Amino acid sequence: MDGYPFSCPIQVRWRDLDAFAHVNNATFATYLEVARTAVWEERFGGREAMDISFFVKRVEIEFKRPLALYDEVRVWLRVGEIRGASFTFEYVVEANGKVAAEAATALASVDNTTGRPMRMSAEMRAKLEKLQVR
Repeated sequence: MDGYPFSCPIQVRWRDLDAFAHVNNATFATYLEVARTAVWEERFGGREAMDISFFVKRVEIEFKRPLALYDEVRVWLRVGEIRGASFTFEYVVEANGKVAAEAATALASVDNTTGRPMRMSAEMRAKLEKLQVR
């Protein structure tokens, strides 16, 4: 998908479905989490939970169409705004080549030992900038 430099496949599972036999809306947030975890590992070298010095402070999801059990789902990701101690990830959830949802998460940089906000390093900012589309 143009404008999104990272993506990961998502396997829809039985447990993801609700009483209407489509993926429950809350499960979309888990799919975004899967994409964030994949990008941290692949592009940032994170292996342990404490390697990630950010936490999610906001999630927004705009649903476009439902997802079903056998849909081929992929989450596309890019970095939006970068600030001194926070940034946004922007996502498209795609199923069978069609947009199922558009989403964004705002993440804040924290010191993992104190839990206090902190400015991100120049190295982290440079890695994030590689995922931005100008």
